[in-house]
Amino acid sequence: MNKPHNKLKKRQSGLSMIELMVALVIGLVLTAGAIQIFISNKQTYRLESELSRMQETGRFIVDTISKEVRMAGYTGCSSRGNIDMNTISNNPPPFDPTGENAILGYEATGGGSWSPTFPTIIENAINDIDGDASKDIISGTDFVIIQRADECGGTVDEIDVANANIKINYPNTCDFQQDQTVMVTNCRTADIFSITNVTSNESSGRQNLAHSNSGNTDNRLSQTYGTDSQAFIFRSNIFFIATGETGEPALYMAQWNPVDPDDYTIIELADGVVDMQILYGIDNAGGDEYADNYVTANNVTDWNDVRSARISLLLQSDDNLTSESRSYMFNGAEANPGNDRRLRMTFTSTVTLRNRLQ
Repeated sequence: MNKPHNKLKKRQSGLSMIELMVALVIGLVLTAGAIQIFISNKQTYRLESELSRMQETGRFIVDTISKEVRMAGYTGCSSRGNIDMNTISNNPPPFDPTGENAILGYEATGGGSWSPTFPTIIENAINDIDGDASKDIISGTDFVIIQRADECGGTVDEIDVANANIKINYPNTCDFQQDQTVMVTNCRTADIFSITNVTSNESSGRQNLAHSNSGNTDNRLSQTYGTDSQAFIFRSNIFFIATGETGEPALYMAQWNPVDPDDYTIIELADGVVDMQILYGIDNAGGDEYADNYVTANNVTDWNDVRSARISLLLQSDDNLTSESRSYMFNGAEANPGNDRRLRMTFTSTVTLRNRLQ
């Protein structure tokens, strides 16, 4: 028989004020710690992300510009050496109608001025990027023009007299078009002319590139070109720094249109590129093909003496990334950025102009 249960079970009726306050304080401390960890991790992520972005951007633009500089003066030969250039095209490159200069450098001095003085056609093209006059070249930065044959090409497959069509193999790796500015070369002599008519015959494996005086100053090339010769589309690319789509400085490339000499295709390659400075290695000690000293563009007296280029690029991150403003070194000088809190990285590469060697 069960005994009567005379004692009531004790039940908890709630928390005391002290217990609630203690729990509240502990919760606030834990929340504050979690928020601090989140903010710290977010800042670390931003920092690492920006560092990675700048490193990748730096590698990309150094590789891009280095390839172009390395290819300056390319004519399809292992070495350009002292090729004699002849131009009969009515639409030659506006900055260098002779086609002789493989590389040209300029300094942007601000206010639409450059040193040396730029041809008007390029000044207008660059000073009004894609119709937006606010995107002027950043004052004090350098820019460089690379002139060369395109990587594509066609081989002359029949010996031609100087005033006949250039007959090349077809199909070939170039999309030759009427009015296009092209170069034909045998690695000893090169002629730059405008195509006045293109006829292609796949069954005969031949393409004719006419160069009549309707698009040229003359219909005669400087010499007869044989089967040891090649024809290429003529290219020139300009690299410069101007205001980008985001409002920050950016690296641009302007590609000259070999069909319409008044036209440039302007491409923004990478944003966050603040400065570009280029020194040119000059061979002025007896023609041994080595750079004896490096000078700025203003101090190059003969661009045919340039054997290499030392390219320095300055990149910056987004603002408010560091706890305080940081000074930095660029182009041999220390700079103070003011009140911004950005990271900055420099990239330097010295590139030999392979096609300037004998």
